[in-house]
Amino acid sequence: MRLVNKIKSLMFIVSLLFFGLVMGKTQVIEASTTSDRVLLVYDSQNDVRSDKKNVDALQRSLTSMNLQVKTVQQADYKKGMLNKNYLGVITMINWRQVGLINQNFVADRDKFSGIKLHIGENLTATEASQLGVKVKKIYQQQLILQSSDNQETLPFKQSITVITKKNAQSQQIGTLMTQQEDQKTYPFGYINGKQGYLPFFTHKGLSMIVQTQMIAQLFGKTGKFQPLLTISNVSPYSNLETLDKLSRFLYKMDIPFAISMTSVSENTGMKAFECFTAVLRNVENRGGVIFLQMPTVSSGSDTDGQILNRDFLTYIVSLARQQVFPVGVSAEGFWNQDKILRSNSLKYADHWLLLPDGQKVTYVNQDNNSQISKQSYFSMPATSLNNVKKSDTTTFPIPTSLSIPMPYTQKELEHVESEIKSLPLSWYDPVDSGLSSKISTETTSLQYNHGSYIVNGKVEEIRSASSNLNKQFSDGKPTSLFSNYFKVQGHILAVFFVIIMIILLIFIFIGQKVYWNRFRR
Repeated sequence: MRLVNKIKSLMFIVSLLFFGLVMGKTQVIEASTTSDRVLLVYDSQNDVRSDKKNVDALQRSLTSMNLQVKTVQQADYKKGMLNKNYLGVITMINWRQVGLINQNFVADRDKFSGIKLHIGENLTATEASQLGVKVKKIYQQQLILQSSDNQETLPFKQSITVITKKNAQSQQIGTLMTQQEDQKTYPFGYINGKQGYLPFFTHKGLSMIVQTQMIAQLFGKTGKFQPLLTISNVSPYSNLETLDKLSRFLYKMDIPFAISMTSVSENTGMKAFECFTAVLRNVENRGGVIFLQMPTVSSGSDTDGQILNRDFLTYIVSLARQQVFPVGVSAEGFWNQDKILRSNSLKYADHWLLLPDGQKVTYVNQDNNSQISKQSYFSMPATSLNNVKKSDTTTFPIPTSLSIPMPYTQKELEHVESEIKSLPLSWYDPVDSGLSSKISTETTSLQYNHGSYIVNGKVEEIRSASSNLNKQFSDGKPTSLFSNYFKVQGHILAVFFVIIMIILLIFIFIGQKVYWNRFRR
């Protein structure tokens, strides 16, 4: 039976290679050349407070709006960079103590006739005039953000610039309220024609939702999207039994979901990899879709992307051979800011799931020219919305993925299941919503269309995992070659010592009896 399976696998690989020869060069899915371009200029990443997460979140949210973004730190801005080729410009003050001091940019921005958005402090008199507002700075406040019937208490701020008088034709998105007895209110998101203003930008909570709603509206990209439930950090080293139980739970709850998982390029013929892919087939058969997550980048080891390209092709072929068909790729946001990383991974797929940057960001060839795909999901932790009112009618202004980390223990699994039950959302369903995606490499074309998987033009039926799959699960702990021998030996020794102890107790009892009989005589 194993020989037959190996022959089938070999035939499958040969067919993939033949397809590659027929197709010729790699089919790379390019972003539309007619897409809108935006220039993002920020003052500083503010690594001291880890506010670089705000820059990353803004970049990813703009990508989800199908906006191509050129990001420039103010120190690198040169006169004339902002021109008519851009639909709009965003000024981001990420560290008020630094502020925007590049006068070439300020002059170009004042003359620019496209869409203009200012985020943060240091609003100039010219910007205030173009916005048609009067502003003032308030100090040491912990404001409340309100949008519709949702409220969020914001972190304490040393200072914030608020609008005190607005244009009659303007639009307001969200309201800021003080917590004093004489409560005062100010606009949060503000739009006046082509001009927009946000007093700050943050990467989580209700603020994130309202901010993206305002920016999407300013750039004419408004939409309503159901969130995609995503289980993140899945890998061949995860607790597979827990993953299988979680997918079964979601299937029984009739909750569509996705997983973001990494693969391996070596040892794909081992039993452990077969067990991993068997669980992934269960995921597919239970209504889950898979995003192939890009690996950790090693500094200086792959300057031209050849290793990444080779590994990516290996991932696709080895997974497809086991009937695991990703519908897209997932990666941390900085991958879309790097020419080598982007062109050797993201560009193969037309659906992206953009994750928040981790603590360590390693570029290969950073160009800060983020591109777009057919659809990009902005990923944020589900826990970041704990304090936001949610219901089955809640929608998001951009394609959004709410992620929950992969549980490893039974206790963590129970917590995740409870967390999912407490999210009263109407989740994005790839089948009912008609998801149509494609990954194209030199040898393989994977398509997903309304729940059907199509490989090199042929519809594939996902075979069920083996019924004895549970017997193959491991708890992840290494097992010694002689572990069973020593275990049996230990049991024998335990029984032996118990027998010896019983015999000794008997002898002690008899000896004690003989001893007392001597005194009775």
